[in-house]
Amino acid sequence: MRRRNGYAVIVFLAVALATTVFAQGMSAAADYPQKPINTLMGFAPGGGSDVMLSMVRPHLEKVLKTTFVPIYKPGSGSDIALTELAMSKPDGYTVVISCTPQVPINAYVRETAYKISDLAFVANVVTDPGVLAVRAESPYKTIADVIKAAKEKPGTFSVGVSSAPGDDWFAMHLFEGAAQIKLNIVPFSGDGPSWQAALAGHIDATSNNLGIVYPQIRAGKLRALAIMTDKRSPIIPDVPTFKELGANFTSGSSRGFSMPKNTPKAIIDTFAGAVKQVMSTEEFKANAIKTAFPTDFQGPEQYTAYIKSLDATYRPLWDKYGKSPDAAAPKAKK
Repeated sequence: MRRRNGYAVIVFLAVALATTVFAQGMSAAADYPQKPINTLMGFAPGGGSDVMLSMVRPHLEKVLKTTFVPIYKPGSGSDIALTELAMSKPDGYTVVISCTPQVPINAYVRETAYKISDLAFVANVVTDPGVLAVRAESPYKTIADVIKAAKEKPGTFSVGVSSAPGDDWFAMHLFEGAAQIKLNIVPFSGDGPSWQAALAGHIDATSNNLGIVYPQIRAGKLRALAIMTDKRSPIIPDVPTFKELGANFTSGSSRGFSMPKNTPKAIIDTFAGAVKQVMSTEEFKANAIKTAFPTDFQGPEQYTAYIKSLDATYRPLWDKYGKSPDAAAPKAKK
C-alpha cells in the first residue's frame, strides 16, 4: 500500500512538473518578443544571408513588433555563428541564419564545437535552386549536348563550382551519377569567379544558384541549360528541369532561421508563424519573383526533416569524393 502511494506521488510530481514547464513555455510565448532579436550571420555583409534577412526583416518586425539586430560572425563556413548560437540562451532572442549545405555538412567536413542536435530548425525562407549555365556563344545548347560531350571524352567537359564542398559541387556529382558521366569539376573561391570564368570561356559551364547568375541570364550573357528543381521556376519558366531531361536529382542552397535547442516550442511556433504570415502576402510573393528570390517556406517539422534528408544525400558524396587526395585536382582551361 505504501509502495503504491509512493508511485502515485511520483506520477503526480512528474505531471505537475510537466504542466509547470508547459505553462511557462506558453507564458513565454504569450509575452514573446519583448526585446530585440539578435540575428547571427556566418558570412560577411552583402552575402546571401544578408539578402534573405533584408527581404523578410521589415515585414517580420511589423508582425512581431520588435527589431532584428544583424550580428556578423564570418568565418569557418559559418561555424563561428553556429557555435555562438548553440551556446546561447534558448529564449528566442538569439537566432541564426542557417544555410545549406554548411548545415549539415560542417560537422563531418571539419571538427566543430557544436552538433546538429544543438540546433532547433525554425523556418526555412528561401531555397535558391542550382542551374547549369554556359556563355551565350557556347556551342553547347542543351543538357543533351553536355552529356554527349562528357561521354565522348570523359573528364574533359569543365564545370565551375563555387567551392568544394558546396551545394554546386555536390550538385555536379549528383548530375554525374544521374547521367552516368564524368565531368571535370573545377572549384573556385566563390560564385562570382565561377560564372565569370564561364563567361570568359575558361571553362565550358558553371553551376551556380539561380539568384547568383540571374542578372547575367536576364542580360543574355549566360544561357541556363537546366534548373535543379522538381518543377520549372516561375523566374525562368522557359528553362527545363534536370528531371524533365532524365537526370533525376534536385539541388539548391537554402537559408532560414534556427534557434538553440531547448527553445520552448511555443516560441518556435510563434516565430515560424510570423515568417509564414509574412511570406504568404501577395506583395511579398510578387517582390520575390521580381527580385529572383526563390521562396520556400518550411515550418519547424518540415525544415528539420529537410536538413536530415540533405545529410543523407551529402554524406555519401563527401565520403566518396571529398576525401580523395585528388578531389581538388581538376583544373580550368587556360
